[in-house]
Amino acid sequence: MDITSLLVSLATIVAGVLAAIQLGEWLRNWRRTRIRTRTRIYNAGMPGNRVPLKIVNFSHPLSDRTLEQIREETGHPVGEVIRVSTQFNDDRPFYPHTVALVDKAGISPEEWQQGRILVVPPGFSPVTSTVLAEIHGRMGHFPTIIRLRAVAGSKPQEYELAEIINLQVIRDTARKSR
Repeated sequence: MDITSLLVSLATIVAGVLAAIQLGEWLRNWRRTRIRTRTRIYNAGMPGNRVPLKIVNFSHPLSDRTLEQIREETGHPVGEVIRVSTQFNDDRPFYPHTVALVDKAGISPEEWQQGRILVVPPGFSPVTSTVLAEIHGRMGHFPTIIRLRAVAGSKPQEYELAEIINLQVIRDTARKSR
């Protein structure tokens, strides 16, 4: 075997190793992106990834205590809280009201699709259904919602964080049982 064949063989091996390393890095990045996309709340444990969350609130005002509970639960600071007053006329179709209601949040299409938005849905289930459908259309997936519950025995009435629900994960899980 001459020196040229040996060098070509060595270069081929090195190129193969480098390609394998690049493939491994691509797969790792793809997996991280897929996990972030599926959870919609970015991993608080990743350094430098504590992006403030935007909350669109169609329900009761959130107290400082509730906002702190949300921060603790998600591991992210809470940025802007957009309060959208939800009043519907029962005598008119809900869909036009819904579009106007979601528009009142003032969120751009790019912001809706970034996945850093939590939604506190309205308390009236038909309105909640139409709002979630409208937001799904704008985001391209179901939003992560905040479920509030009344604090037992509070006077005046107070609300606290009950749970944060990733609707897209529920939807994806349900698809497996079709």
